[in-house]
Amino acid sequence: MQIKKLIFVSSYIGQAGICIILLSALIAAASYVGKQNETYSFLNHFISELGEIGVSPLAHIFNGGLILGGLLTSFFMLGLATHIGGNWGLGLGVIGLVTGISVTLVGIFPMNQLAIHILVANTFFYAGLLMALAYSLYVISSHQPRLPKVTALTSGITMLAFAVFVWFLPPPLEDVQVISEILKNRPEIWALPILE
Repeated sequence: MQIKKLIFVSSYIGQAGICIILLSALIAAASYVGKQNETYSFLNHFISELGEIGVSPLAHIFNGGLILGGLLTSFFMLGLATHIGGNWGLGLGVIGLVTGISVTLVGIFPMNQLAIHILVANTFFYAGLLMALAYSLYVISSHQPRLPKVTALTSGITMLAFAVFVWFLPPPLEDVQVISEILKNRPEIWALPILE
């Protein structure tokens, strides 16, 4: 009975984590003033720019939201893995934990530490892609999945979004230089931040 309660509670904790991340981003975006006195735009700014200390006035709110939200969603992913159980649950739990913890690490290592920030952000993007793929495969291949069949569709859409974003990422060794250069003269509409 305790496990069922834990699984039930974890679903609400996961929703709280997502809401915290979303609210912290919206609050930080509302007061953002960039290096060239520009306001924040989802059309040409990376979401991580909201956490850049010394640039974003409410960077601490955004980074704190990522840290707390990432931990809460990690707890949710473990609850969901427990609900699924077996080998699938174990595998999905590991992937979900890596994904959630990488969100927390993005808040701990903001853009001011660009090299490690890119590493943990890319870990999130690739782990998120793998997680969405794994959930789709679980629902499709299980005879009696412990999740609704529509999960395969929503996971598939999520996987497609991650895949398109990852496709546009610059090669790892060039990330810091490429992104630093583009940020100096950012286009008005930029596909990479939009996909992010």
